[in-house]
Amino acid sequence: MLIKRFATAAVLVPLVVLGTLRLDNSLFNFALALVVALGAWEYSQLIQIKRPPLKTLYSAAVALAALSSAFCGPLLMPLLFVSAIWWLFNIIWILFYPKYSCCWYSSWTVRLANGFFVFVPMLAALAALHKQNPDLVLLLLVLIWSADSGAYFIGKAAGKHKLCIRVSPGKTVEGAAGGIITTIGVMMLYAGFLLKNTSSEQYVIFAILALLVAIASIVGDLFESLYKRISNIKDSGNLLPGHGGIFDRIDSLTAAAPIFYLAQELII
Repeated sequence: MLIKRFATAAVLVPLVVLGTLRLDNSLFNFALALVVALGAWEYSQLIQIKRPPLKTLYSAAVALAALSSAFCGPLLMPLLFVSAIWWLFNIIWILFYPKYSCCWYSSWTVRLANGFFVFVPMLAALAALHKQNPDLVLLLLVLIWSADSGAYFIGKAAGKHKLCIRVSPGKTVEGAAGGIITTIGVMMLYAGFLLKNTSSEQYVIFAILALLVAIASIVGDLFESLYKRISNIKDSGNLLPGHGGIFDRIDSLTAAAPIFYLAQELII
């Protein structure tokens, strides 16, 4: 399993890096829309949409809405603020699951709407970051990969206390802390070696930004885990050997991208 995971990553990571750096903003946005369509297809399975035509229609609607958000201009910040508030509510639902599940899973309207809240702000934030500087997209991805890797390896080595046992029994407090520390460490390396004349105040700001990204990535991961647990599905798909589906790979990004864009706009 681990060999498959590394083999897939060895192919996927260079493609993502090259695509981010080489594609112009329009092509980058269309590539993101394709990723969103695949992720939304997998999400439609988690919310029990059974018929393929309906899954296709839903996936296309989410992808089109997400692509349109790349051109929302002055509406971008309000959209991302709404997204941030929505993710805060998700933290409550995750922590107290299954207490409030009737509020957000029993209703078809809420389940369908959640797909838009998951994918649309993500694409909007990534498109805006790419337009500013493709390096910002890569920085965000590296931070998320650092959080994921730190949580995985430290959790395996030292994890004892369950983080959210009713949602994801495999995740531990120690793993989450390891992911956060790793992310902050990577950000400090970025600030120290790739930026010039970084002040002590800027180091603090970068540490806060990394902390927010790490926490958001954990929340995004747990959100998908919540739906997989309810649906009794281990992986959202099987497109990526060793990793599961597209949604399994971008679950952290769905929460971290809007938060990263908001934070870097407001505090840097």
